[in-house]
Amino acid sequence: MEAIALNLITVMDHLRIKQVVGLGDGAGANIILRFAMNHPGRVLGVLAINTEGVGTAGYKEIIMGKIKEMRKGSSEELNSKNVAKFAEAYVKRSEMLTSMNKKIKFDVLMMTGANSKCVADTETMHKEITPGLCSMIKVEEVSDPLTEAKEKVAEALILFCQGQGLMPTINRRMSRQESINSQSSDGKGRKLSMTDYDTPNIRRLSLTTRDDE
Repeated sequence: MEAIALNLITVMDHLRIKQVVGLGDGAGANIILRFAMNHPGRVLGVLAINTEGVGTAGYKEIIMGKIKEMRKGSSEELNSKNVAKFAEAYVKRSEMLTSMNKKIKFDVLMMTGANSKCVADTETMHKEITPGLCSMIKVEEVSDPLTEAKEKVAEALILFCQGQGLMPTINRRMSRQESINSQSSDGKGRKLSMTDYDTPNIRRLSLTTRDDE
C-alpha cells in the first residue's frame, strides 16, 4: 500500500501538478492518506471516506469480499493479475495509525456511514490526529456515503475545498432551515450577495450532519 501511494507522486510530477486535494474511498482512502503523510507539501487537504486497513492485516476475506462486490452486477471481468497484486499489497500493508499524529500536518475531513463497518476506525483516526486538523462527518442511516449519500459528499467536498481557498464561487444547495435563518430581522427574505457566496463557512463542517427538511 505504501508503494502504491508513493507512485502517485510520479503521476503528479508527470502531469506537472504541484498540489492536490486528495479524495479516497475505502482502500483508496488508505492509499491517499499514506501518500499525503509522506508528501505533505504536495497536498492541500484530504477527504477520506470509509477508510479501510488502518491497522495491520491478515484477513484475505476482506479482499475476496471486495472482489465479489466489484463483480456483482457487472459484466466486465477484473484483471486477475492486478487484483492479485492489490490483494498482496493490502495484506502486507504496514500499520499507519501511530504515525498519524506525527506525519499529518494538513487538513483532513473524514466521512463514514453510520451503518458502516469503518465507523470504529474512523473515530479512532479522528482521535489520533492533532486536534484542529481533522473533522469527521458521520452520515446517518447509510453504509456507503459515496453511493448512498452523493449530495452530502459533494457538499462536504465543496466546503472542504473552500476552506482551502479553492472554488470560492461554487454555491452549495441551501436547506429550508438555512434559508429561514438567512431572512432579515423584519421577516422578509433577502438574497445573498456575491460576497456572501464567496465567503467559505467552515463551521458547517460539524461532527454531525443534518438532513434537508
